[in-house]
This record gives sequence, structure tokens and C-alpha cells, in this order.
Amino acid sequence: MYRRVTSLLAGAVVSLGLTSCLLISPAQAQTASEQGAAAQITSGQKVETKGLILTRDGENMQVETRDFGNIVVELHPETKVQVPKGIFRHSDMESTSLVPGLDIEVKGTGADQGHVVADTIRFTRESLRIAQQAHAAMTATKAQAETNRQNVEQNQRGVASNQANIQNNASNISQHTQELNTVQQRFSDLTEYDVKKDIFVSFETGKSDLSAEAKQELSELAKEAQGLKGYLVEVKGFASTSGAADRNQQLSEDRAEAVVTFLQQQGVTIQHIINPGAMGTTNPVAVNATEEGRQRNQRVEVKVMVNRGVGGTK
Repeated sequence: MYRRVTSLLAGAVVSLGLTSCLLISPAQAQTASEQGAAAQITSGQKVETKGLILTRDGENMQVETRDFGNIVVELHPETKVQVPKGIFRHSDMESTSLVPGLDIEVKGTGADQGHVVADTIRFTRESLRIAQQAHAAMTATKAQAETNRQNVEQNQRGVASNQANIQNNASNISQHTQELNTVQQRFSDLTEYDVKKDIFVSFETGKSDLSAEAKQELSELAKEAQGLKGYLVEVKGFASTSGAADRNQQLSEDRAEAVVTFLQQQGVTIQHIINPGAMGTTNPVAVNATEEGRQRNQRVEVKVMVNRGVGGTK
């Protein structure tokens, strides 16, 4: 379930774009005008289609398809999520793998409002790899955008304290602000999610047990999340550089899994957890040379997100 994914932004976004193009088979290559209006899905209709996940909000996914246009696919505990394993077999996957940008095949039944209740969702490991790379790249972009924002604020303080260099600093601020806005807009366009709550859960060195304080924080987060419409919870586990690399990778996975398990016990269903990851020793928030720094890096980051189109209280 947990895999570390790294990628350059340009490569991930290009790959994601290529995947979208591959959704159209030769048999589907006719234009929209030739095809006419997208078919309407009726209640009880058996549906089998392919498409690209555009957004997720809890149990619902918006999927762009060629034959039905944009549809809403509903996930349920009984929904089977699979990847091919040979010609006639499939491996079961968790619904946490269903991330925006994933190329999928949907089999299900029509429901009210043209929705599709999914019986089976299948995708290839290659499509999952590309979607996860894009997700990781967008996360890195957001982190860089925050760094740029802080640099802009620092430059602005410099302007206030040093009038002699105000003209030069103002020029730099304008350039930085423009770059920052461009990056943030690109990230916003790709994700369409707002972070409603963001916490760090700390762990002792070499351990993955949740402390009483961590359980309290996660309980509060779960309660707040369940009061939001269409919420998703992202979980990322990390480790410090103490110990061997393979052990640190395993620790980051165990810590993320401990958090996911506890959140489920608090009523957050697996359909609301997206793309959990074991990030190893990547993205440290402090230096690993000190005990205090290592304690800060031994963490799990938990974010509650909502789709901007549907976000709000229930």
C-alpha cells in the first residue's frame, strides 16, 4: 500500500498528460460532433467505461469518460479495486490508490442523478505510478511555493528597514511575487483541494506506537473531518536518519499505517483516505545532527482536504 514516489515536476506532469491521451482507443477516435451528445446514464443501467479520475471527494469521484462525458462514480465498501495479475487474474488494491490523474476502468450500475455505483474499478500499475509521480511533484511544488512566499515576506521586511535599497528590493519582490503566483496557480489548477487541517504526529526513535497525545490529536482531527462534506485524509510517514536506511523506510511505513488504522477506528472509512505514503528520510523539517532535530523528523503528516467544488460543512 505504501510506496515512496519521487519525480521531477516536468516529467510527472508530461507523463500525466500522455496518460490522458492514451484513454482514447482507436475505436473511440471519432470527434464529439460525430458522436453526438454524451449518453445519459439511467438508474439500474449496467455501465462499463474507461476514464480519468479528475477529482475525489470522499466516496465520490468525478471521472472524465469518452462515452458518458464527466460522471460521478460512487465508492462503497463492497467496491473491488484491482490491478491485472496475469491474463485472467487480478490483485486486490485499496481504494486509497484512487488518486486524481489515474486512468481507470469502471464497471457498475446506474443510480440517481446519473451517478454510477462502482462494482469493480481496475487500473494498471503503470497508470498508478504516473499518477503518484504527478501527486508527489505537485506536493513538492506546493512546498517550493511556500518557500518562495517566505522569501517574498523577507524581502518586504528588508524594504521597510532599508530605504536606501527600496527600489532594488521592490523590483525583486515584484519578480518573486509573480513567480510565486504562477506556481501557486499551477498547483491550484492541478489539485483543486483546500487543506482544512494539517498536523504532525511525532514518534520516539525506532518506534511506531502512537502516544496518548498523538491519539488525542488524531481523534480531534477525525471528528472535525467527519463534519466536512466530501473530505479526504492524506497520510505521509517519515523517519530520521538514525539507523539503517531499510529500517528507516520500514519505520516510516509502520508509522503511516498506525495512523491510518487509528483514524479508521475513529470512524474515518478507508474511502476517505487517499494516497498514504512511506516517505523514509525524505523532506526533513529539521537537521538530523541533533536529538531534537531527529525527534521532529520522526513524524507522520496528516492533512484533511476538501474539493473546492463541494467543500463545506455537512
